[in-house]
Amino acid sequence: MSARALTRLLLSALLLHTACSAERHPEVLVVVNGESPRSLAIGKYYMNRRGIPVSNLVRLSIALADPQLGDARHESISREGFDERVRGPIAEFLRRRDLVDTIEIIVTTKGVPLRIEGPEVPAKTLLRDSTRASVDAELSILFSGLIGSPGVADSVNPYYDSDLSLRDFRRAHPGAPLRYLVARLTGYQDRIDQETQLPLDVRRLIDAALEPVQPESVWLIDLDPTLEPAMDAGNRVLLEPAAAGLAALSLALEQNDAPLFASDVNDIQGYASWGSNDGHDAGSGTYGEIAGRRYPGRFASRALAIDFVSTNARSFTHPPRYGQSLVADLIAGGVAGTSGHVFEPTLPAVARPHIVLRRYAEGVPAAEAFYRGIPYLGWVNVYIGDPLMRLDPAPAREDAADRDGDGIPDARDNCSALANPGQRDSDADGYGNLCDADVNGDGRVTTSWGESFPRGARGDIEWIALTASNGPYDPNYDLDGDGSVDARDVSIAQLSLFRAPGPSRR
Repeated sequence: MSARALTRLLLSALLLHTACSAERHPEVLVVVNGESPRSLAIGKYYMNRRGIPVSNLVRLSIALADPQLGDARHESISREGFDERVRGPIAEFLRRRDLVDTIEIIVTTKGVPLRIEGPEVPAKTLLRDSTRASVDAELSILFSGLIGSPGVADSVNPYYDSDLSLRDFRRAHPGAPLRYLVARLTGYQDRIDQETQLPLDVRRLIDAALEPVQPESVWLIDLDPTLEPAMDAGNRVLLEPAAAGLAALSLALEQNDAPLFASDVNDIQGYASWGSNDGHDAGSGTYGEIAGRRYPGRFASRALAIDFVSTNARSFTHPPRYGQSLVADLIAGGVAGTSGHVFEPTLPAVARPHIVLRRYAEGVPAAEAFYRGIPYLGWVNVYIGDPLMRLDPAPAREDAADRDGDGIPDARDNCSALANPGQRDSDADGYGNLCDADVNGDGRVTTSWGESFPRGARGDIEWIALTASNGPYDPNYDLDGDGSVDARDVSIAQLSLFRAPGPSRR
């Protein structure tokens, strides 16, 4: 059967399966690769389920070795190819139809390239020089001057932890580079749903975002207490605050502080962990049924997951190639939304679960919660799942104004996102040490990319790192207040790179 005939057959099945929905989401644009019947079917199915106007479909034409998407080469594209075959056609479509400002969300589908390739750069200057990116991250800053720019020093996300919807943010900041929320509908292609002829994982990803929510669901935060100090900063600054923020909303919380990887947990609504970077994961694959246990367990409908794995979204082609774990296995296990990275992001650039999960629990749509939780734009991050997926807001609580759970109300807390009950502020600038790596007081955390001379050109990171390596002790550089300046303090500082200190009641 020809690809064109198969496409007609698939679309006929979709139209028979679901009645046409009312047009409820004209703000959503769907992008497919017209060379793949699977990609086109995914786009049509999603548009029908969400009531997206049929005119909001962009059909790219990108040649494929396998139109059924079993060849992983379709997931990569050169920078030139991205400009010519992805960015250019989408931008032209929006301009021609006068949709540049009307569209707020772009949904890409399996078959549209995932990664923009580029030369390797040294790890020391990765955040400065790398031009590798996710296709979706670059589309989010379409029509801005940031597209194709290297590194993240100039692309700090102005939407980070905002209280505004994207629509209100764009009205308030018309010149901001963030123009669109971009989400991807993808998953393994090996199993096909016979009713719709979609990849089974992708159909379930779409459907799970619309299923009723289980009333007894649990939020699972899985720490690894045995990590070396530089990585342990992620427990302190990323995972522990996520648990505290969810607890402040009176949600059912399971925080795993034991030296084992969580398994067999039922009805998981939200999840954050180290994935295969946890020293106690179950081995190849990390997630799913392994040796009689299910890792991390069974997901509730509309479940959202985050893990700290460098290349966890590098591929969605089956069979998988391991090393590091893949979020494709979380999708196969029933999660409805997840964030990932198509290349190494470094820990400072991962999505922040204490923002993403808390905002999602508060009723913010999933993709909007994700974009509020990424520190930089145009990098290697990607969100997988229905961008419109949301929960009913968690009930308000009188004491929910202490979001880090340290006993100090946010209105009086000098470090309101990170627990610091002692309120230690050694330089008395109104910011607690734990969220104040701006040791030179210039208003943001800086780096000189490892260069330490001349002294006046050193960044905050270098001042702290030099003290950690050879002293003498300086209380202002002891961010975690443990009486020493060490690798944990350096890592805590790096997690705030290019950002202002805080947040604080100041």
